[in-house]
Amino acid sequence: MCEAHDITGKAIKGAIYADTEQMEPGNDRSGMPYGAKGICGKHGLLPYVTEPTCMKCGKSLDDEELEYCADCRTHIRSFERAYPVFRYVEPVASSVLAIKYHNKREYVEYYGSLVAERIRKAGLAERLQIILPVPVHRSKLRKRGYNQAELLADVVGRRLDIPVDNGHLLRVSDTTPQKELSPLERANNIKQALEVRALPAEWKTVLLIDDIYTTGATVQACTEALQEAGVEQVYVGVICIGEGR
Repeated sequence: MCEAHDITGKAIKGAIYADTEQMEPGNDRSGMPYGAKGICGKHGLLPYVTEPTCMKCGKSLDDEELEYCADCRTHIRSFERAYPVFRYVEPVASSVLAIKYHNKREYVEYYGSLVAERIRKAGLAERLQIILPVPVHRSKLRKRGYNQAELLADVVGRRLDIPVDNGHLLRVSDTTPQKELSPLERANNIKQALEVRALPAEWKTVLLIDDIYTTGATVQACTEALQEAGVEQVYVGVICIGEGR
């Protein structure tokens, strides 16, 4: 393991041991506002999203007079709102990628606890009927052995006492490389790879869970597919958010 991963791993493990007990539902740190610099005295350097934030994707804004970031003013956003915890920068970026590519599943409990806390403090928990992880194609699932979004969703669901389902929103084909595509082309590319099986009629408000929000193309495609299947409102919970494009 490279030195950066080792340092990040120690930081995250330290945070897990120091803060997991405080993440229990009965120990909600209601006195700490969203975006406070740290979850305890030892971890004040973590790159939390701070106010003001975009009222759609949730990323930090430089101008408090703005309601939406440049991406969300430019591109279609059918979901109600996304709730990221961190900015997609170090040291969080390396540890989140380590979950996906280096089997560091021990970090999921910590990050999932923070996502759950974010959703709870936003007042969404009592409005949700189901939590859905962003799906991966079976070829990636075979190669990796797990879907990191599903692991994250399981933690969030357990913390919020909301059921999690991974059998209705499916990725039935692998997508072509998307690096050179526009956000709209990316969303269309992903949407064509999705399948939504008949949903229970009571699933009207859902929480979509993923690890990283970059351009928003993936969650937009999932949102459109779910809305076409009868869902009325889609909220999004993620560990971290990038700067967009």
